[in-house]
Amino acid sequence: MKFQQAAAGCSTLFLVRMGSRTRERGSAMVVMMVVLVALGTIAGLTVISVQGGSAAANTHRFSSMALYAAESGAAVAMQYLKANVQPPTAPIDQRYFSALVNNDNNPLLPLADLPGNNIQPGVAGNLLSNDQQGWYEVTLLNNRTDPGLKVDFGNDTDGIIIIQVTGHGPNGAMKKLEWEVRSESGIAGRPLVLLGWREVL
Repeated sequence: MKFQQAAAGCSTLFLVRMGSRTRERGSAMVVMMVVLVALGTIAGLTVISVQGGSAAANTHRFSSMALYAAESGAAVAMQYLKANVQPPTAPIDQRYFSALVNNDNNPLLPLADLPGNNIQPGVAGNLLSNDQQGWYEVTLLNNRTDPGLKVDFGNDTDGIIIIQVTGHGPNGAMKKLEWEVRSESGIAGRPLVLLGWREVL
């Protein structure tokens, strides 16, 4: 009789201990699942953050390359204008930069003899290195304060002209600049004066 009671007591004790262990295993499983979900979330956020930073860096780099292309185009245009200016004593439709502008102040396109103008990357004549994957479009406008713009058929009477250039970089990047320059003498080969510049786009 005593033996049976002792056996029953052991059995009860064994069941209590087993039940306690089973509950502990279940709690550990839940904690592990929560930890794994948290780690997965952190990893996902880290990947998103790195991708976003990389995309922003690439956008900035491509924009810088487009700006470089625009500045290169403006510098080439300066040399072009320096070689193609006419003296103020020339006929009115020829003096200074009159041959390059018109009454409506619409750009005279294309400036086919301007080196590198409108030439895509990888094509002969593009002045930028192939790794830049850049190109530029240059147009010329009479300055808006020139008296000749409204009363003299749009001719250039003050030797000031605006270089409008759009630089293109990789992945559709684009920058647009305007440089306002002046020929003080109207003599070809003489340096031009940069009066100001602005970033349009």
